Amino acid sequence: MNVDKNLEKEVLTRLLHAHPSGLGKEVLDNYRGEKVVASTLATLQERGLIQHGNVQCNEAGEHSLHLPIKLSAAGVEAARKLDV
Repeated sequence: MNVDKNLEKEVLTRLLHAHPSGLGKEVLDNYRGEKVVASTLATLQERGLIQHGNVQCNEAGEHSLHLPIKLSAAGVEAARKLDV
């Protein structure tokens, strides 16, 4: 699946500026829809940019989130580069 780079940047930036305890369900707020944002989060997790275990994918391909969502150390670096 192709990840929308603008959405990826938005999610990383929101997580960077979030409370240190992470973001809850509000991380899904976006006009593209919750499923698209959850898919983006799954991609970020696969790339090691958010903490492992936050996003699970079932056999039907649906994502479930284990809140709060937090950036990994690599995610913080990537988000800082995008937050210019």
